Amino acid sequence: MQINRFVAAAVFVLGAAPAWADDPILLKFANPATPNDWVTTKGIDPWAKQVAEASGGTVEIKNFAGGSIANFRNVYDRILNGVAEFGFGTFGALEDQFPKTVVAGLPFLVNNSAEAGLAQWRLFASGVTASEFSSVKPIAMFGFGISGLHLTKPVTRLDELKGMKIFGNGRTVGRVLTLIGAVPITSNPAEIYQGLSRGLADASVFTYSGVEAFKLAELVKYHLDVPFGSAGGYFFMNKQAFARLPEKAQQAVDRFSGEPLTKIIGKAADEQDGSDRDKVMAQPGQTANKLSAADLERMKKAMEPLMEEWIAATPDGAHVLAAFRAELAKIRGGS
Repeated sequence: MQINRFVAAAVFVLGAAPAWADDPILLKFANPATPNDWVTTKGIDPWAKQVAEASGGTVEIKNFAGGSIANFRNVYDRILNGVAEFGFGTFGALEDQFPKTVVAGLPFLVNNSAEAGLAQWRLFASGVTASEFSSVKPIAMFGFGISGLHLTKPVTRLDELKGMKIFGNGRTVGRVLTLIGAVPITSNPAEIYQGLSRGLADASVFTYSGVEAFKLAELVKYHLDVPFGSAGGYFFMNKQAFARLPEKAQQAVDRFSGEPLTKIIGKAADEQDGSDRDKVMAQPGQTANKLSAADLERMKKAMEPLMEEWIAATPDGAHVLAAFRAELAKIRGGS
């Protein structure tokens, strides 16, 4: 009789307090950027809020910023392994896994982040690069502004870069540097400040937003506009995690992802890069230069082997490059 009373009491308590079962599903977003970075404040955080609200409270997306659960080197693996359900990373670190998608990183193709990311997304959506995304669910793709050279010493001519050690992220950037006579040193964004301060290189291929975010203007006082591409970044989701979500949560993720989010982040990237350029150049001792028309033409000519190598090394490379150029033309035409 005593045992039965205990059982009855336990059933009553469990039946009267099922609130835990209605708690939202916690989804982790691995974010190597800082909590105040524009990708965080203009991309991840507002998007996560939109999805949570549209899901009817079935999910909560928590932003783990500042590299707390992933850095730029391992964030893709963290997504694949389910350490985080979402993640933000750069394609420059994944050229082997996404050889077609990094077409945007080729020089002399894109003019800004918005068109770079949108053209990349449309290649995926149309099936041209879809095979590269079989292991993840793409949420958005975007550029980071157009990369240039940021140096510890003044440079105004292409020939002055010969033999100079320069940090670059990704194989394509490294090949561009080699073709103009520089010595590429592979690095990820978070390591560049220390490398420059130790004299391991004299310059870095980066955007102005990167220079500002990582405080590189303390070390680099000279800036040279060189038309590197914009291989850019991504928001990915673990496919199995998506499949486990309730239908309403899946609909919320899809509703705010894809081309709409890609456009929002691309626009924000260009605005931020312009703003950060102004901030960098307003600091003491900063000087910006441009290559002459003759040097630009020489550089473009020097890139011909890279374009040919990329086409030969990339599955269906000629078609991918043509499709990417066609998408850029459509975007520039207003489509």
